[in-house]
Amino acid sequence: MTVLPCLKSETVRCGDALVCSFAGDMIIDGGPLAAEALGAALDQRPALLAVDLAGVDLFTSTGLNLLLEARRRALDDRIRFVLVAPSPRTVRVLELTGTAPLFPVHATAEDAVRHRPPGTAPG
Repeated sequence: MTVLPCLKSETVRCGDALVCSFAGDMIIDGGPLAAEALGAALDQRPALLAVDLAGVDLFTSTGLNLLLEARRRALDDRIRFVLVAPSPRTVRVLELTGTAPLFPVHATAEDAVRHRPPGTAPG
């Protein structure tokens, strides 16, 4: 019996930014893959890491903990860290846990890459 992966990831460079997209279930089984993808993206030290959650169907504490750890590392390395298109269910998890204010959210990856806080230069 073949078990299909519950989560897929893809990381794409957009200038000085990286967009790390996930599709599937961000649950314990997908944790190692998500951690590896986020870690590899942060290792590249982009100016911005945008985590696209548009394709995430199920988001549990595993996903939340991965995002919190990646955000902490991004802050330590002075990398802007934003979320892209989280589903209403994912947003609800963030709201219920009080973590929603920690994550700037953009509707699209293009918007996240285009958006620059005041005082930052384009890459």
